[in-house]
Amino acid sequence: MKLLRVTPSGAHAAYLDVGATGGRTSVYLGGLGLASTVTFAPVIGHPEVAGRGRHVLVDLVGSGWSDHDDTFAHTIEEHASVVAAVIDALELRAITLVGHSLGGSIAISLASQRPDLVGELIVAEPNLDPGVGTMSAQIASFDEDTFVSTGMRSIIDAEDTAVGLRTLRRWSPHGLHRTAVSLLAERPVTFREQLTALSMPKRHISGELSGEDLDALRATGCDVRVVPDAGHLMMDDDLDGFVRLLADPLKITSA
Repeated sequence: MKLLRVTPSGAHAAYLDVGATGGRTSVYLGGLGLASTVTFAPVIGHPEVAGRGRHVLVDLVGSGWSDHDDTFAHTIEEHASVVAAVIDALELRAITLVGHSLGGSIAISLASQRPDLVGELIVAEPNLDPGVGTMSAQIASFDEDTFVSTGMRSIIDAEDTAVGLRTLRRWSPHGLHRTAVSLLAERPVTFREQLTALSMPKRHISGELSGEDLDALRATGCDVRVVPDAGHLMMDDDLDGFVRLLADPLKITSA
């Protein structure tokens, strides 16, 4: 685990950086209540991925093994800027950027802000439209102070997976609430519109059981792939299937 100071108050982002330098580099961002270093560890250890290229797993400020910083606003755009700072510090360019759920929305924001950093974009069920998101809506239904005092506990108590419970507990309550509110917020340009405007090779991976509108996703210009018999946590439901779609070469498509 490595650390990089990323906020004015001195908070550090934690990240794993494994594999050979040179060649393809992939950067991974996990979902709300999760940790990139936990979510994507089985992915980079999979036989189809391990030993091929370089893999950087970045925990967001306020999550995983990164520092908490209650002075940080935790907007999607600021999370994206922090990840860009890690990429810049590692002197990486033309990366493959992979994001799941919240991490997919951050990846879209980052690719829109800093297209010079991203050669390929792969998103797995990102939040694309304002107001859409089950867990984020539950969190945002509280005001921030109430969420910190009692709401966080209710979200933790409702978590039914051992791994999810451990990663959720590592989130800053302030950071989790602010991130959820930002994820749901109206924007001048939605994440769906940002994704559509991006010209680099891009792929959207869905779980079959999530029932997403595949035609609408194809309209973003993405190469749309589906993991059979998998839901939102597709890397848990079918790791082999998810990795197979992740590792397949991307091509440029047009919306």
